Amino acid sequence: MERLLGVASLAVALFLATLGSFGASFGVMTNCTNTYSCTVTGCRPCSTAQTWLTAGWVLQGVLLVVGLVLVVLAARSRPPWARAAALAVGPVALAAFAATTALAVGSF
Repeated sequence: MERLLGVASLAVALFLATLGSFGASFGVMTNCTNTYSCTVTGCRPCSTAQTWLTAGWVLQGVLLVVGLVLVVLAARSRPPWARAAALAVGPVALAAFAATTALAVGSF
């Protein structure tokens, strides 16, 4: 059961690092450029929103790599803290995704 939860935690991070980040960026930036009739680099509100979305994407990638390292570490040496940390990657990824997307939307 714990292995399944670890895989699910990594799957959440992987989804948010790829399709989730793409979908959020597409939706938020479409709204911003339509609202201000400008490009991402053409006006400050859209540039700020893009910066937050990029920061969120990078953070998701880092969380994914950390999660993979923790899963391998937990599988090989089995320290209890590695398993607990690997299981926490999914919820942390969700919280980071929500926070950076909210900051991006709130920036314009």
